[in-house]
Amino acid sequence: MKLCSSLPVTERAQPWLGTLASIRIEGVPADEAHQAMDAAFAEIAAVHERMSFHSPESDVSRLNREAARGAVSVHSLTYSVLECAQECARRSQGCFDISVAAELVSRGVLPSPQQAARPEGGSWRDIELLPDGRVYFHRPLWIDLGGIAKGFAVDRASECLAGFGIAHSVVNAGGDIRLRGMEAEIIRLSAPSDEGMAPVLELAQGSVAGSCAAPRDGAGEDLSRSVHFHGSGLRPAPPGRFVCVIAEHCMTADALTKVVMAQGEDSAGLLLEYEAAAWIKDPGRHWQHLGIEIA
Repeated sequence: MKLCSSLPVTERAQPWLGTLASIRIEGVPADEAHQAMDAAFAEIAAVHERMSFHSPESDVSRLNREAARGAVSVHSLTYSVLECAQECARRSQGCFDISVAAELVSRGVLPSPQQAARPEGGSWRDIELLPDGRVYFHRPLWIDLGGIAKGFAVDRASECLAGFGIAHSVVNAGGDIRLRGMEAEIIRLSAPSDEGMAPVLELAQGSVAGSCAAPRDGAGEDLSRSVHFHGSGLRPAPPGRFVCVIAEHCMTADALTKVVMAQGEDSAGLLLEYEAAAWIKDPGRHWQHLGIEIA
């Protein structure tokens, strides 16, 4: 996806959440823009600190180590992301499931959590969100908040900028994008399998998230490289599929990319529930639009 604008900008980028997070601000003096950016990057850093799969001190790592033995207290930010994840899992009937981390570990995509009991076939249904910010796993399992934590960080940064009175901003963390402002951005969708015309969208407010499944190799489906699964049954997404989702919030858009990636056309109803839209591109096929219409 490419964003195009003719307006002058103030822009910075920092490495967070396993990617490069950038912030662009328009229409204010540079010193005011940088002050707002400092606060917005601090919001992104806070999400990284609490929801990293790799850091042994993060809430996610503590949950993977301890939550099957007893309830674990987590930060309110982490709890909010878990609430969103569980709601999406419920609405998608388990297609979206943060407990697929064990499968990602088995495929070498993620490292094995230190001092954490091996999962015993758990799923999102074994995650209980208790009062007062506590979380309990009814059996050993490993969670990864990965993409939705990234989307949440983008949302937090965007809302922080708005609190500073910034009217027009773009926050982008590895393709998870949140836009605010009156000037419409031109978004050009670009998939690795493009053979012809690609959609061009205009968006002034809202969020965009994109994702691509592992390609097909010469011998068939290279499932060992897939990081996208249907949470129920762990069926890999179709090889080479590219998905783009537009929603109000970036965390929602990122979560829905996983569902659309796995379900394709069957995700249309869920997209409508979330008032979201999606575009799908499979190798050898035309782009397909699902969900609400984007004006």
